[in-house]
Amino acid sequence: MSSRRLERSTKDRILAGVIGGLSDYLKVDTNLLRVVAILLLILSPILTLILYIVGVFLIPKSGEEKPIAASFDLEKYLPLIVGLLLIIVGAAILGSIVMVPLFWIFTPYGFTVALNISIAAVLIIIGAIIAIPQLRKL
Repeated sequence: MSSRRLERSTKDRILAGVIGGLSDYLKVDTNLLRVVAILLLILSPILTLILYIVGVFLIPKSGEEKPIAASFDLEKYLPLIVGLLLIIVGAAILGSIVMVPLFWIFTPYGFTVALNISIAAVLIIIGAIIAIPQLRKL
């Protein structure tokens, strides 16, 4: 009986190989898992991003024994962490637009939602510019 091990893929990857590794482990089509991941990202962006980040740090890369978290160097991964935090904050702002406008004190009500969307979009774009190249290196 062979024991399968969950590993991040080095061949079938777009960012860090979490979805590709999960598809190898579950013996499911990678594209199907990517569609599911995109649907989850639309439905619950913060939870999906956090789960992906946890997967990046806790699932070892194919061919390696230990995950990134085993030998975590904050200085090395600081740009990645900052980028991912910006994306999560931007997603949280987008999710809270309906609940509580962020800058209702400083702007007239008509511009509040547009301002919140703009701030969230800028945070997500800057976070993506910082994080995506870092994720591809992992």
